[in-house]
Amino acid sequence: MCGFLAIFQKSPIKDVSVCRLALNTLTHRGPDAGGEYCEEGVFLGHRRLSIIDLDTGGQPMQSADRRFVIVFNGEIYNFRELREQLGRDGAKFTTRSDTEVILEGYRRWGSDVVHRLQGMFAFAIWDRVRRIVFIARDRIGIKPLCWAMHKGSLIVASAVEPFHILRGPDNQLDLVSVRDLMTFDYIPVPRTIYKGVHKLEPGSCFEWLLGDNEPKIQRYWAPPPASESATVPDEFELEHLLDEAVKRQMISDVPIGAFLSGGIDSSLLVAMMARHSSRPVRTFSVAFSEGNVDESPIAERVARQFGTEHTVLHAEELGAESLLELIGRLDEPFCDPTFVPTYSLSAMTKQQVKVALSGDGGDEVFGGYPKYLWQENGHVRLPFASLCHRGLARLPWRPRGMGHVYWRTLTTQELFRFSWTRYGDFPVFRKDLRQLLSHPYQEAAEIDDYFEPWERRAQRYGTNFDMDTLMRTDIETYLSENCLVKTDRASMLASLEVRVPYLDETLLDRILPLPAHTKIVDGQLKALLTPIARRLLPREVWDRPKQGFNLPVGTMLAGAWRPAVEIALDWGEKNLDLFDYHYLRRLHGINLSEREIDRELWNPFVLLAWAKARSLTI
Repeated sequence: MCGFLAIFQKSPIKDVSVCRLALNTLTHRGPDAGGEYCEEGVFLGHRRLSIIDLDTGGQPMQSADRRFVIVFNGEIYNFRELREQLGRDGAKFTTRSDTEVILEGYRRWGSDVVHRLQGMFAFAIWDRVRRIVFIARDRIGIKPLCWAMHKGSLIVASAVEPFHILRGPDNQLDLVSVRDLMTFDYIPVPRTIYKGVHKLEPGSCFEWLLGDNEPKIQRYWAPPPASESATVPDEFELEHLLDEAVKRQMISDVPIGAFLSGGIDSSLLVAMMARHSSRPVRTFSVAFSEGNVDESPIAERVARQFGTEHTVLHAEELGAESLLELIGRLDEPFCDPTFVPTYSLSAMTKQQVKVALSGDGGDEVFGGYPKYLWQENGHVRLPFASLCHRGLARLPWRPRGMGHVYWRTLTTQELFRFSWTRYGDFPVFRKDLRQLLSHPYQEAAEIDDYFEPWERRAQRYGTNFDMDTLMRTDIETYLSENCLVKTDRASMLASLEVRVPYLDETLLDRILPLPAHTKIVDGQLKALLTPIARRLLPREVWDRPKQGFNLPVGTMLAGAWRPAVEIALDWGEKNLDLFDYHYLRRLHGINLSEREIDRELWNPFVLLAWAKARSLTI
């Protein structure tokens, strides 16, 4: 796993020394080695976490004829098959790396190479003859890629960090991105926290000729619509597919392990890994002492059954100062609080291995979330609900406790939005963006359109929020932009590579066309995986309600993390007038006594802590 920076300037704007400073912000993504390529205003820099072909896989890498230069982040799991195919067509290879396979594939197939690559990737290829750069990102968005036009130049990077240096005072907070961050916990593509800096959408690519205007982005892959003609795999075909996905994602020249939560997804991965490992698999879990979300005893039961070398981390070990430091290291603010234990788990895992397999994607692909059972039936509005709704909206204050009845005033569509967001356009205490954001910034934040990023994606699959629409939209939103971002940022801050077999192309191509009703049957979540789990795993894993990977946020914010909250609020009041701090301090006070305030306080805290680390203002 790696980090890269590529800058293409027709008239040099940034010199090499500045480019190097910007590249060094990505060192945590690749601490093992580094390299750079410079040519007439073109700079390609790379920081490498060495996993495959440790001796000859360095980057930037040039093709044998010196025409093409690549910087690449990720792993290509079918690179050996592609190498053989290209070799039969006359390609000559000087390394054993997947990087060189991408280079030769681009020479042979041009931009169509993305259709042949199976794995997680983001890369830039510079064609020195045509003066064109080709940029691409993997289908699901496992690996990040950001870009920006800056004074006629194109900047491409693995994450937002280099833009802090390269754009300097041109970096301005995007208030719509702030709105999205508060609403969804993440900033949806194509936006980033900065105006003018973009994320490339998963499954997308573009070619850009030096000196052109903004690139024309093409989407080469999207989750397919449901097909009633798709055949459902039986238990043994599905087990074989999963087994093969795990087997090929275990390819590594360095030690490899697995995150083990005690749920079906990660436990099945460990069961498959044990089949293909000549020594005990190394597994790693998080234990929670607060709340009722601790699955570590079940994970230990799985570890004993498959004879793994198991290590457990206690999640609450991160203190207030360390929390502020960790949030400040993010390339942009990200508000899923499980990022914190995921980072701690990654740091612990890195002490023993350089690669870990994760169960990310199993719930979205196979239907594992109870929220997919959401439906319209059963929602009864209060009499005169519309009048009540309008009356609440006009109140200059929000009576405490109205949230308990507010949902009864909503239409079905409004209820759905209310249930799927942290903040929104709701006249109710704790979830009202107009109470959170200070008045001067409310118009620029486009509060009325708070749900537009999600609905725009959902409309690709239908206008009704049925199971199929929810699951396919989740792949493009919650999975790609929350779960995978969390895992990538947390693991890369610890310099650990994480792979996700449930998102292997061999599984996706077989499972995604299936209608949702074949994956959730009569209310049974993960109906396809459950028979395999019943046969291979301890009963405790599959015979219980689903437990999410949650953190007792309210308790932590009122306890160990209280000093961090108050430091962030104090700084914000003096330096960033984005929020209504009377509102936030009121939330903080309620939480100190009740310990039940969650994302309504956590999300703005994260933004403030991140902005404080960079001394940002609006």
